[in-house]
Amino acid sequence: MNRFSPLSFFTPLLFLCPACFHARAQEPLPGEGWTVVDAFQRPDSPYHGDGWESLNPGYWEIRGHALHRRLKNVGDKNPTTSFPWHWESWGRKVSLPAHRDISLPMGMIWRRDWSLKGNYTIRAEFQVLALPPGPKAPYEAKWRRSNPAYSLMGICFGGECLYESRRGGGKEGDASWMACWRADGSFGIYDHATRGPRRARKSPARRGIRLEPGDRAVLEVQVSGGDPVTALVTARLSAGGKRWQVSIPGVNREKFTDGYFGLLARGPLDFKVDRVLLKPGANRPRPVALNELHVCYALGDTLREVDGAWKCRFVAIFRNDGKIAQVRVADSPSPEGGWGRVPPAGSAPIVHNDFRLFTSSMEVTLPGDPSEKTFYYTVWKDGRDVTADPRKGFLGRKTYVGRLPRLAPPYKICGLGGHAIHRGGPDLPRAGRFQKNWVHDQPTPEAYKYFEDYGFQIIDWEDDVWYLELLFPPPSTDDAYKVITLTIAGPTTRWQMMRHWNVIHPGDHDYGMDDVKGPEQMAVRERSDLGQDPEYMRRNFKIVRHLVSGDEHPSGTENPKDWRAWRMPGGDFTLVLADARLWRDSQYLDLWVEEGWPSKNGVYDRTNPIRDLLGEEQFAWLSELIHTDPAPLICVTGINALHTLWAGFKKDPRTGLRFYERDRVAADYAGWVKAGADRVLRLFGSRPGVVTVYGDVHLASIVENEKNRLYECSFGPIGRSGARPLKRGFGPEMTDYDGRKVRVRALYHDRYGSPDLKPRKGPKPWNFLEMTFDPRGEDPAFSLKIRNLVDPPSAEPRGGGFVTEKASRTGRPPASLLPPLRTLPGARARLATLEGKPLCGTRTDERGRLKLRGVPDVPPGTPLVLTVWNDKKAESRVIRTLPPK
Repeated sequence: MNRFSPLSFFTPLLFLCPACFHARAQEPLPGEGWTVVDAFQRPDSPYHGDGWESLNPGYWEIRGHALHRRLKNVGDKNPTTSFPWHWESWGRKVSLPAHRDISLPMGMIWRRDWSLKGNYTIRAEFQVLALPPGPKAPYEAKWRRSNPAYSLMGICFGGECLYESRRGGGKEGDASWMACWRADGSFGIYDHATRGPRRARKSPARRGIRLEPGDRAVLEVQVSGGDPVTALVTARLSAGGKRWQVSIPGVNREKFTDGYFGLLARGPLDFKVDRVLLKPGANRPRPVALNELHVCYALGDTLREVDGAWKCRFVAIFRNDGKIAQVRVADSPSPEGGWGRVPPAGSAPIVHNDFRLFTSSMEVTLPGDPSEKTFYYTVWKDGRDVTADPRKGFLGRKTYVGRLPRLAPPYKICGLGGHAIHRGGPDLPRAGRFQKNWVHDQPTPEAYKYFEDYGFQIIDWEDDVWYLELLFPPPSTDDAYKVITLTIAGPTTRWQMMRHWNVIHPGDHDYGMDDVKGPEQMAVRERSDLGQDPEYMRRNFKIVRHLVSGDEHPSGTENPKDWRAWRMPGGDFTLVLADARLWRDSQYLDLWVEEGWPSKNGVYDRTNPIRDLLGEEQFAWLSELIHTDPAPLICVTGINALHTLWAGFKKDPRTGLRFYERDRVAADYAGWVKAGADRVLRLFGSRPGVVTVYGDVHLASIVENEKNRLYECSFGPIGRSGARPLKRGFGPEMTDYDGRKVRVRALYHDRYGSPDLKPRKGPKPWNFLEMTFDPRGEDPAFSLKIRNLVDPPSAEPRGGGFVTEKASRTGRPPASLLPPLRTLPGARARLATLEGKPLCGTRTDERGRLKLRGVPDVPPGTPLVLTVWNDKKAESRVIRTLPPK
């Protein structure tokens, strides 16, 4: 291997696997110099044990004091993870097979604590439990797994990354070598950098080695020789008193034999491993840092006051089995007498089932009003404090307890989106396939160095939070949680989540498939004949719903009604989470063509006036909220790209524009549904103080709609590349594809650093959106700034500009003013027509004056009903609007 140190976020301490010291008494060591790495002497569990790491933990389980191959999991049918829109975008028509090949790729599991150099010998003791079954139907004969050679078991060695697994690839020397027995009776040394895999250095394979169910086999890999640069690699297989051997001389040690070692499996071959032993030579086990608590985060949008007590839902994810989780909350990070004397504020069982892997969903009661003080929390598992994270990330080890910042104005929110954990061109050393930093929780070493200096209270995790299928479509609940915890529970993201209030708004990739939207996403959860695996999608929907809301009984088939509003304890700011994917119209356009009128293409299109973006129920809810919420400032998140400023991939053959309605990229924007986007824009412009933000498009921008005086912002990515192309004619003053006039106040793009398209300079454009909402004063204000992940707060905002604006200068200009009056001080207020139709909510100041000065779309002289109330009293009167000044 080119590098052989562990992943950068591990630090030497804490862990030596207990199994190392529990060799089975009835099985003596095979000779001198051997160390028992693991004899698996622990209770049955889906968790493989602290000594092992795997990108595919669902391939394995501890059962009967052995490591078993796990052959059945929820959602393991190797799904297709894209809709037909993908193929249409590239000009291809794909005929989906009636029966999808469910063959899964390689699954590897690596020892954390042994990174080997020099000479050594690895030994694994296998037992075959069942050979791969033959095809049960004619179509199965075409599956890869029906070929006996596809199934294998063995030892992998020379690994640089603990997450190497699945299909081979990468540069020569970056992937491991493998000594494998295959169910066709062959045995040899293979290179995981090749597809197949192919034999390393074209070495010979031994054939005709037949193993039957019940047979025990010992596999050894020996690295030997006196040359410090090259080695002799020998693989041996022993079974039934016979022995087979393959050797490769002159192997470069640094490239191919230095590094981690582990076990591997592929195909439906059933086996177990009783012991793993090592003759380490000069090597010694390395202590490894592990956090027993992956992460425990507060879902801010669940915060509410119940009978005078403030309650909030917390979700905890643990590394391994347990019984009871607790959260303890105090108003100090170091409470008097220690955290052990703080009573639990909430507790719940730790659950493992078809959509949960050692999670706990706890309702936590805070010891006071979160608008008055900051609270701190620790997490306990079965009576032990497991809050600490001993790992060392790129920013060094962080020592902390959980924190819930005080929710008082000004409200500071961070928008983070597009969090990919591999590829994307990271500014990290050794980040290629299977290299040391191939999987990472931040894209550059200096990312988030100044994050806590911004004083954020809330993080909005927006659209593609964990990219569930981007690294691979997880074939088990265990594998899904591996992707999720690598993303939101890395050394960096863990403290971000545990030091702030969180709202999580999932994107299409978070459900494990690109372009999840419309009625089609419901169909693929219900039917098994559409090229996807419905069990996979149902499982993923339940996982997402559980993690973003704490729901313990989510449905995998019902469409989730995830729209919700989080009103701050003071009632002066509201954060709204909308869903512009799961309830929108289909992008299907070919009804007449498909029903026999091939010349009648485009009878209706994306601009059809009855097209719906949010669904009737959600839009009615959102409309009522906008017209009644008394908060002077409202931030809406989750509606991606109302303005059609970003191009697609395909050109419209009629116009030549790169916004073709049959392009799945263009159709992914909310603005593709023109009528639905227009209705939302009119709604948001019907009152002052509304801002809408979103992720998903891999670029940051601040855009102002001139007609509705509405600001729309995009942000991200924080690990992905590939910013969307821009509309032709893009600039500071422009119209979108649908003729809406906008001012582009900031643009931060792969290629451009400002709205006038000046070339971007400086670091790669990974970014977040700094949002500040201050409802205090006569005219509430907000600011919007684009920040690179490496920027301190003192740096100039990115994108060529930023916005600091008053609420009165947003929303359509007032058509009439409200008369000056005095009423209940510090109260909530609502305006409605005489017929009872709500128009706008507002508040009164400490002297009883309305903070709202005027209303759009209401002519002067219009009588309106004003209702004002607090917790003890209500007043209502009829007022008449005045002409604007």
